[in-house]
Amino acid sequence: MKNKISFALFFVAIILFQACKEEPPYINFAPDSTVGDTTYIKLPAPTPQAKNVLIEEYTGVRCPNCPKAQSEAKLISENNPGRINILTIHTLGGIYNPLTTPFDEARGDKHTSKFDFRTDPGTKINQLTGPGVQSSLPLGNINRKLFSGESVRNIEYQKWSSKVTEELQLTSPLNIEVKAKNLADSIEIELTITYTETVTDSNYVTVIVLESDMEDVQESRDNNGNSIYVENYIHKHVLRGVVTDYYGDLLKASYEPGRVFYKKYRIKRDAKWNPANLDVLAMVHLNTAKKNVLHSKEVKVN
Repeated sequence: MKNKISFALFFVAIILFQACKEEPPYINFAPDSTVGDTTYIKLPAPTPQAKNVLIEEYTGVRCPNCPKAQSEAKLISENNPGRINILTIHTLGGIYNPLTTPFDEARGDKHTSKFDFRTDPGTKINQLTGPGVQSSLPLGNINRKLFSGESVRNIEYQKWSSKVTEELQLTSPLNIEVKAKNLADSIEIELTITYTETVTDSNYVTVIVLESDMEDVQESRDNNGNSIYVENYIHKHVLRGVVTDYYGDLLKASYEPGRVFYKKYRIKRDAKWNPANLDVLAMVHLNTAKKNVLHSKEVKVN
């Protein structure tokens, strides 16, 4: 009889434990940056934010047509204030390496680059989003989406504006709030993701550090189409580091109205980064056959 009572109490304890709103977080052991991680339900669910659109641009300092793509992304952003996030990626190695390798007079170039914008995470993100419509640059995707009528996600910059317009008409099923600040030798990031409607696909969050206003040489073209070198070109929105795994960290819980994920990260700031010119970009996306970015938010590191 005593054993039956103990079993009954144990069964009740399991039910009560499972009914609790607090749930253990998913832990990604790859990065060593998470210092706070929890998930819970908070009702009523908040009012949905307007969906932001990510332009993920692949570029290179030796790509004379790339400044045109960057100008197009800038124009799209100016025409849609507060709704566009731009991520500029220089890949390392691979087919784009001849276009992304920094200039070096020691190798026979007429200039020497101050910066090497290439990153291994940028290369892996490029592999994640798939090949381009061409084997050259510039290329880019809009919310990592494979649009109807396209065979690949990474498309020519001339198509970006129409795809952005399509995405701006959609709603986001979640809200993102981001805070980022410089500490002595690191960056502390607080991220809150709140769902406003039910989502069934597995969701991932990727957090990236960007740097802007870096003056360096860039190959470009003059008005006659001739290749030229702009020594004081201003590079913006450049991927400098990935806080999470490049693939994204899984948000492990049911996605329902009122579901909140709170995460705090701390990443060591590279000595080559200018603390005054850093931004943090957070995006929630899929990583199945679909790679779609559901929503993104960018803030300045204060």
